[in-house]
Parts: sequence; C-alpha cells; structure tokens
Amino acid sequence: MTQFGKRLISSLADAISFDSKIVQFQAESNRIEGIRGPVKQAEVEALSELLSAKEMTIPVLTGYVFVIQPDARIRGHASVPGIRVGRHIAPPSGPKLMDDLCDLLIKVNADAITAHAAHCRYETLHPFTDGNGRSGRALWLWMHKGDAPLGFLHHFYYETLAALQERAP
Repeated sequence: MTQFGKRLISSLADAISFDSKIVQFQAESNRIEGIRGPVKQAEVEALSELLSAKEMTIPVLTGYVFVIQPDARIRGHASVPGIRVGRHIAPPSGPKLMDDLCDLLIKVNADAITAHAAHCRYETLHPFTDGNGRSGRALWLWMHKGDAPLGFLHHFYYETLAALQERAP
C-alpha cells in the first residue's frame, strides 16, 4: 500500500473513531472488487456493526450488504435473477438457497465449520444479487473475531469459485 493510502486510512480511522484495521480491511475488500477511492464512513460503520454481532444471521449480513451495495437483493425468491461470476454459476434463487444459507449460518454460529470452508460455501451460494465478495470476506473476518490478515483473499476468491465449479456434479 502506498504512503498516501496508509495516511488516508489512518486519517479516516481517526476522523470516525474506528480501528484502522477495519478501515483497511474494507478498503482492501473494495479494491478486490475494483472499487477505488476512499472508503465510505457508512461502509466502515456497517462492517463494525457486523463484526460486533454475537451471532451471524441473515439480517446481519443483509444489513451490511445493503450499505455496501444498496441495489443488491437477497436471492430468496425464485423470481430474483440467478448469478454468474466468471465460470461459476450460483445455485438457483429461491427457498432452497435460503435453507442452504441458514444451514451454513447454523454451522458458523456453532463453530462447526472453518472460516475457509464457510467462505467457500458462502461464495458458492452467492446469496445476494451483488455484494457477495465483500460480504463473504466480512463473514470470514467475523469468524476470525475481527483480527485476520487479508493475504489470501484477492486471488483466492476467483480461484475458489473456479475449483468448486470444477468439482460440482
């Protein structure tokens, strides 16, 4: 990261009284998605709120996604369009997808799944029409209690989707 970027993150964290690690995480997560420019205060607030949740739920995830990607919708109804990311085609929208997401969150909350496996499963489901990469990374960070490096996330995201697609029946 450039010196300017470090100063910008530090000044934003100071200005809004947030941990600079959270600001940096949101900035990096945005960059992975090709989103440049300063991190919005609302994004950092939404990530902080997600990280403070005692339990990971659909409303917690939805609250974060609707801040980072206001036009996104959860794919809980069959009428919501499906998602394709590169070669990955997410499961169809509808109640089964919501059941699968609920099952995943039950495992997450019971600490019955690793952060890596949860992240892979979440990204495979792609429960929102947009914002899945950033919300999946936020889920990963939440599972690490808000303290984890970003190192694996950039290339891992697309490589994981490709690998999971190849293994699909």
